[in-house]
Amino acid sequence: MGAESLGLYQITLSVVGVLVTLTASGIPITVSRLMMKAKAIKDKKAENQVISAGIFTSLILSLPLTILLYLLRSKLTFIFTDQRCYDILLVILPSIVLTSVYSVIRGSFWGNKKFFTYSLIELIEEISMLVFGVFLVSKMHSPTDGALKAGYAIFISYVISFLLSTTVFIHQGGKLANPFKQLPPLLESSIPITVTRTATSLISTLIAIILPARLIAFGATNTQALSLYGELSGMAFPLLFIPSTLIGSIALVLVPELSENFYKKQFKLLEDKISNAIKCSILIACFICPIFIICGEEIGLLIYSNSNAGKMLSLSSIIMPPMCITLITTSILNSLNQEKKTLLIYFIGAGLMLTCVWFLPKICSVNALIWGHLASYLITAFLNLVLLEKLFYKNLCYKKQVAFCLFSALISTLFGWQLKNIFHFKIHGIWLILSITLFVLIYNFIVMKVLSVFDIFNEKK
Repeated sequence: MGAESLGLYQITLSVVGVLVTLTASGIPITVSRLMMKAKAIKDKKAENQVISAGIFTSLILSLPLTILLYLLRSKLTFIFTDQRCYDILLVILPSIVLTSVYSVIRGSFWGNKKFFTYSLIELIEEISMLVFGVFLVSKMHSPTDGALKAGYAIFISYVISFLLSTTVFIHQGGKLANPFKQLPPLLESSIPITVTRTATSLISTLIAIILPARLIAFGATNTQALSLYGELSGMAFPLLFIPSTLIGSIALVLVPELSENFYKKQFKLLEDKISNAIKCSILIACFICPIFIICGEEIGLLIYSNSNAGKMLSLSSIIMPPMCITLITTSILNSLNQEKKTLLIYFIGAGLMLTCVWFLPKICSVNALIWGHLASYLITAFLNLVLLEKLFYKNLCYKKQVAFCLFSALISTLFGWQLKNIFHFKIHGIWLILSITLFVLIYNFIVMKVLSVFDIFNEKK
């Protein structure tokens, strides 16, 4: 898939993200948290009511929205800068209802701590999307055709995950009950999360519209703007956000545990788990970040045959540490019934990002989005940590871990640059990437060991 196809696909996907987020995003975590609350008081009926309330809410939101987007398609093409995107949206649209129901079932898996079941279904969905995507896109005849076929791959993967999750839910004895008793608490907790995530998707959509338009305003052609946006959002950012997958895995296991500790008033255990989650998150970022900074261009050439995307990956890697802290602390705070405060913090960060995207393209072209993400994650990470400190009266223990990991990542990056200057005359491509990765990881590990970073996991307050 070329850069133009990726641009069309990413712009459409940002709108799909808004729809999925609006109809389902706040519900899974709320379902899991309310299920843990019901388990704490041993109320099995309430557990079933929570799941039913989630499915009822998802259907009420997703069905009318899907129907309206079909009926009003001739009047809504203006939401895209390129009208070809609406055709791609119509391909994916039928699966929105299915994936909203699946999200509730996913929340029930979380609440019952059936992480393997959830993870397996998610893995099958991703593999299906990849396999069908490669097969269909390989037969593309034009940029538009390639983006349409990528849309079909998403549709098929959503259908597969819905069928699998529903089958497993029924097979494992899942039951529904009258949802109305649990609707008020479900809505009270899920609405702020849904608003946050819907705003995230809306802002992604706005950026997909605004950034190409601002690039065009400062001299780029339409094709150049789409290509630049496709390289950054469709090539560099998916690699950059690899740590978010790992952080999501931590949050997947952590959120039900924290909710359980919270409702059982096990506060010492709660503090230890929160501290260790933050430590793990910064550790992940600081091991991956130096590799991407040093070898970004080579990775872009290897994976996409696109050095520009690789340069973007290298620059954007500085986002990783605050991004990882933001992701894990937001999940932690939401599990502790702090959804309204995380919503406010999110809007502060989003405002900074949009400001950068609007004003900075004149100075740094498409890299304005990188600086926008950095500003957003820095402020949200800081405010989330301040809120956690306030909730736990400064009993959390993570500051030395964060400081030492950042220092180790910095000097490992400098070491890696010197190593690259020596190696690049003798080896190239994947062998250069593998060599740099091996030596930098070992060096980073040694520095962290000298700084006693790993011992901090056992640090006593």
